[in-house]
Amino acid sequence: MVLDDLLRRRLVFLSGKGGVGKSTLGLALCLAARERGKRVLLVEIDTPLEAARVLGRGPSGPEETEVSPGLFTVNLDPRGVMDEYVRHAVPTAMLSRRVIESPLYHRFFAAAPGLPDLMVLGKIMTLEEAHDRWSGKPRYDLVVVDAPATGHGLSLLRVPLAASKAVPVGPIGHNARRILAMLRDAKRTTLALVAIPEEMAVVEAVEFHETAAREVGIHTSAVFLNACHERRLTEDQEAEVLRLAAAGADGPLARGIRLGPALAAGRRQIRRRKLTRFYQARLRKALPFPLVSLPYLFEEEMGAGAIRALAERLEAS
Repeated sequence: MVLDDLLRRRLVFLSGKGGVGKSTLGLALCLAARERGKRVLLVEIDTPLEAARVLGRGPSGPEETEVSPGLFTVNLDPRGVMDEYVRHAVPTAMLSRRVIESPLYHRFFAAAPGLPDLMVLGKIMTLEEAHDRWSGKPRYDLVVVDAPATGHGLSLLRVPLAASKAVPVGPIGHNARRILAMLRDAKRTTLALVAIPEEMAVVEAVEFHETAAREVGIHTSAVFLNACHERRLTEDQEAEVLRLAAAGADGPLARGIRLGPALAAGRRQIRRRKLTRFYQARLRKALPFPLVSLPYLFEEEMGAGAIRALAERLEAS
């Protein structure tokens, strides 16, 4: 099962084109893992609308917050992560405060290429490696990273490789090599791609996998095709809808409902289902790992019930 394979790792990165439901899927994956008894952390990166709101909780911010029993979230702000690093690296609080408040430090953080992403990945590594002080057990059984959309997401994963080459010595180079080793450890880390049945989303998912495998060496476990329109009519019913629509049929269908608009809605559903099947076939042909199709949810706003429905589908995958 795909979920079994994903949950064998401790660190799962999710990425895909913006607007494909990556954050929703990340939360559903966390719920599915939590239902299996795992202690789970969902990491978001500088997200204005946090996943916790879907569960009816307030913002989690930069601190790990338990939003549901066994499920924690954290929203990493790159600048805040860098400030935290300075506080740990500089020996006294007064000196670290002076560094953080310095205009030179502000300019350095803004100008240093890739430094914010490297700091964020370093924080993710720290969270994945964290252990309970008393029991010695890992703090989390699974860390799910809601990575940025494909363009920035790929840049994020590339940074440790570039930094390890550019900075061969010193703490930054050392940490970059540790992060790169973590990303390349297929027993520890994996990538899952997210798309929807649309051209650009599918193209970006395929290109992301190829580039990430070639340049970073990260293992990919699955691709999730979100918002799939599933069959609602039999083949004979679909044929009848298309025939009646082509003939311009109309008239009362039920109280307050006319046949013409109902046929138009049925024709759109048929077209979207066929598009879903087309992109399912395309992804299966292009990518050498399992495809998991998730249904389009007819919800104006995603709530806890919708997330649980997706978690159940993941469990069955």
